[in-house]
Amino acid sequence: MSKPHEDNCEVLQDEEAIIVNAVLMWFQFYEVPFEERAADVLCERAILLYSEGRGQRYINDHLIQTYSGAMATRANAPSSSLSH
Repeated sequence: MSKPHEDNCEVLQDEEAIIVNAVLMWFQFYEVPFEERAADVLCERAILLYSEGRGQRYINDHLIQTYSGAMATRANAPSSSLSH
């Protein structure tokens, strides 16, 4: 019989793998270099979807359809008029 914390560790690894795979899939799909800020946004959304009971395929598809490209992950990016 396994110890309770070992079971929790397996579940956590599964959750982490699903989230990491979904985020990496997004970067591969849009062929953009890894960027920590974008990964943070995508991870937050993936974690939320996972907590709602969504599976790997749904999370992958949702991230790709919701965040179309690197600019879509920059919710607080200044507009071009403010940058000049």
